Amino acid sequence: MEVIDGEATASGQAWAAQLVRVLQPLNARADVLGSMALFGRLGWPELQAAAGFLDEIEVPRGTRLTVQGRPEARLWLLVAGEALVSADARPLRVIGHGEAAGVAGMLYSVRSRETTIALSPIRALSAAPAEFAQLVKIDQVRRRLTALAGEHLRARRLPRPR
Repeated sequence: MEVIDGEATASGQAWAAQLVRVLQPLNARADVLGSMALFGRLGWPELQAAAGFLDEIEVPRGTRLTVQGRPEARLWLLVAGEALVSADARPLRVIGHGEAAGVAGMLYSVRSRETTIALSPIRALSAAPAEFAQLVKIDQVRRRLTALAGEHLRARRLPRPR
């Protein structure tokens, strides 16, 4: 029989409380990812792995998430709020929950083809370049982000003049 002293129990409880504080936000971010169409049907292990590379960020209304002609600094996955995506001073679309900004620039290391401005306060999951590099090592996530970047790039193509 093992004897457990009060000090060992207290340190064990402190360790368990710290573990819950670390894992709870990770699980919450994984739940949010699972609610997004982009990450739908991913397994829990992939959602948790992806969530580990994302920070939750709040940005005020009017903040530019991406700026046309500048290198991308982050991937943005909108959790709450809306943003206007424009190019060449023309509005293209409004994005909201579950939609992304900065995907093509982050994947292909190209300058942003669009400007994205927060129309309201935004809560987003975001990855800087180092975290994004780890995120795309998750095969299913890389495939989905690549497909999304392709959609965004095709949508921006202008028809050829005749």
